[in-house]
Amino acid sequence: MTVTTLRSAKLAAGAVFERIRGRKAAAHYGDAASEYATVREAAGLVDRSERGHLLATGSDRARFLHGMLSNTVEGLEAGAGNYATMTTPRGQTLSDVWVYHREEGFLLETEPGMQTKLMSSLDRYLVADDVVITDVTGLKATFGVHGPGSPTLIARVLGEVSPDLADCHTVDRTLGGTDVTVTARSYSGETGYDVRIEADGALRLWNELTSAGARPVGNRAMEALRIESGIPRYGVDLDERVVPLEAGLYHAVDFTKGCFIGQETIAKMHNLGKPRRYLVGLRLEADMLPPAETPLRDGEKQVGWITSSVRSPALGRVVSMASVRRGYEQPGLSLSVDGGGRAEVVELPFYRR
Repeated sequence: MTVTTLRSAKLAAGAVFERIRGRKAAAHYGDAASEYATVREAAGLVDRSERGHLLATGSDRARFLHGMLSNTVEGLEAGAGNYATMTTPRGQTLSDVWVYHREEGFLLETEPGMQTKLMSSLDRYLVADDVVITDVTGLKATFGVHGPGSPTLIARVLGEVSPDLADCHTVDRTLGGTDVTVTARSYSGETGYDVRIEADGALRLWNELTSAGARPVGNRAMEALRIESGIPRYGVDLDERVVPLEAGLYHAVDFTKGCFIGQETIAKMHNLGKPRRYLVGLRLEADMLPPAETPLRDGEKQVGWITSSVRSPALGRVVSMASVRRGYEQPGLSLSVDGGGRAEVVELPFYRR
């Protein structure tokens, strides 16, 4: 679909493809450092069409999802949305999910490939509810536009979008008679939007955005931006070993909504104020990037593991995100890193505009 349609356009823009988490993707467009600077200073364009998408329809869809997910679903107005998780009855994170209330139903966005797991997890609880969950991954192309220049650039192509548009909220626009949605979403630490269009309009939208001044940005630059901004990614910085609060995802939980799957464990952890683990930042002494899952130790005792790392353009050094036991989350604490060197615990994010 979009991968085939856009490949030539990406190659023409200088794309270098690599296999990233099992998928071929544009790692960079010739100069990852410059692409990073573009997002910090102007407007970058990233293809996110590989994201997983489910559509929940049926008269019971809001009530059903409200009881499944950790954040509010019932009461979300059309065009509104939020960030949530689905957990096991013990509170372990099965998936994170972005919920968008659209006229046709609730659009659920996940990490690439995670839609299958989320769909299976939801189906397990469907009994007599009037709910239909459909995998709509790939039917639309999704482009992220990020940077301080992104509102002006989107206005040139699709018309002005209010600077007060709340996170995960969506407005409808058109491009040459084709429906387009613009959603406020930042995963770079800068102002950002996700723009969606039917798959057959992907190339036209890509060309319109680049002609208006958006510069294509690859995975290397986006990962640096994500990690500097302290934004955890499912399958990288959190997984089923972690309760949402242990990854700092308090904003993904509505503590007043009542029952949902895993609510008892999460509410107890919140009320006691004692997560078993914490997601923290690390400043590393070494100049080499440590692999994910590298153990962290206090003496001989393992107290955590590294989740993701990058050589930070903003800080000029290697930094990591890590999951550590309670008691080892205090800034300034020094831990040893398996493979050599030490790391200082710091607060997230590493960079804030």
